[in-house]
Amino acid sequence: MTKFNSLFSRLALVQLLSFLTLAVILVWASGQLHHEFEDEVTQRLHFSLAEHIVHEGPLFKAGEPDPAAVERAFHNMMILGKGFEFYLLSPDGALLNYSAPADKIKRLRIPLTAIHEALSQPGKLPLKGPDPRSLDRTKIFSVAPVILDGNLQGYLYIIINGEIYDSMLAQVNDHSWLTWATLVIAATAGFLLLTSLGLFSWLTRPLQRLAGDIEHRQTQGFSGQLPLKDSAYSSATEIHQIHTAFDALSLKLQQQYQKVKSVDEMRRELLAHVSHDIRTPLASLQGYLETWLLQHKQGQQPDPAYVEIAHQNAGKIHKMVEQLMELARLESAQVPLQIELVNIAELVQDVLQKYQPAASDKQVLLDLHPKNGSMMVMADIEKLERVFTNLVDNALRHCDAGDSICIRFNAVEQGLEVSVADSGIGIPAADLPHIFDAHFKAANSIRGDSAHSGLGLAITKRLLELHKAVIEVRSQVQQGTEFRFTLPQQA
Repeated sequence: MTKFNSLFSRLALVQLLSFLTLAVILVWASGQLHHEFEDEVTQRLHFSLAEHIVHEGPLFKAGEPDPAAVERAFHNMMILGKGFEFYLLSPDGALLNYSAPADKIKRLRIPLTAIHEALSQPGKLPLKGPDPRSLDRTKIFSVAPVILDGNLQGYLYIIINGEIYDSMLAQVNDHSWLTWATLVIAATAGFLLLTSLGLFSWLTRPLQRLAGDIEHRQTQGFSGQLPLKDSAYSSATEIHQIHTAFDALSLKLQQQYQKVKSVDEMRRELLAHVSHDIRTPLASLQGYLETWLLQHKQGQQPDPAYVEIAHQNAGKIHKMVEQLMELARLESAQVPLQIELVNIAELVQDVLQKYQPAASDKQVLLDLHPKNGSMMVMADIEKLERVFTNLVDNALRHCDAGDSICIRFNAVEQGLEVSVADSGIGIPAADLPHIFDAHFKAANSIRGDSAHSGLGLAITKRLLELHKAVIEVRSQVQQGTEFRFTLPQQA
């Protein structure tokens, strides 16, 4: 944004033009008001002049203008000044006699509207009437009816500040009042303009600062936050709100960007791990099938064990793919929950019974405490079964002969606390913060076979998050591991 395209520059230009226009209008209006005021004062001062002249002596004799009386009256009144012009009118407005040279007269008859208005409403001043020396000019005047023996003979019509006055005024050209008025208006407009420009600067400075911060954010990307506590915004509440909202939006976009970036990195890492984990059973599957085919081509009796082993490896690959797809569905946050009352003790007993043969083979004790069948929780029974299956399977793989796996329930204020503890090999302290990351493998992890892709605990954590539950882990090497979380109980 250039200097002259800024909001302040445009406001200043508009304000300057507004004040210049206002100043011109005020100067013109003050001139008009000055003339109106001057005309009103002059007309009020001389409005009774015509009446005084009429009362001094008759201007008509035998119904006709008396030239000698009129000449005498005009001569006496000229002593007052050359700015007056005298006209003797007939009752219908025709000029009977006048104090001007004949070549100066442009009208021989004038309308009587202004005369009638002045006589009927003498207080309504200033009032202008037609000037006989011009076809369109009007002037302030004094008028009085000339009555003889009760009959209207005509009107004495006096133009105040006539043509001679205008000529003298033009020669003198005294516009000191206009100069002073212009100076006062200019000074006032200048003061108001400077004040308004200062106000505009004060109001737009935070906006300019905000625009600069936004442009800076645009260039630097999402690698920082705007200075919300900057003093430039302290006096502009609305602009501060815009700044705060923009910073909050930027922060949210930054978080979403980092989340997308993290998910993308996790997805690439996940694919790399899955590719690595699938490679072994896939290579084994391919090897046994090739051996079986080779024996068949050579006319030998194919060993059925090769097909059985290949089938087992295919099952491992299928299980890995299922886990990967399950985690992908959970990460999409579009997994519906069928929340219902679940008898958690019965559910856990079913899971332990499923793993009892494997536990017996490894001489590992499976236990549940308490075995109270009345404990109920609000959960999705299918997903909760998956949680216990993953935790028991993980514990069993890390237990040796003589170890035990115990699931305990404890009623707390928030609901029912669940603990899945084993006395197996434990987890190193350095690995605990990453134990729920997909495909993370602890230093002493035992997967048993390649079907375990390291997604079990990540899936478990996500399933519990769907139930608004947080899973925690505590472990010591060679002493065992405990997973703990809390589920909401029936009210």
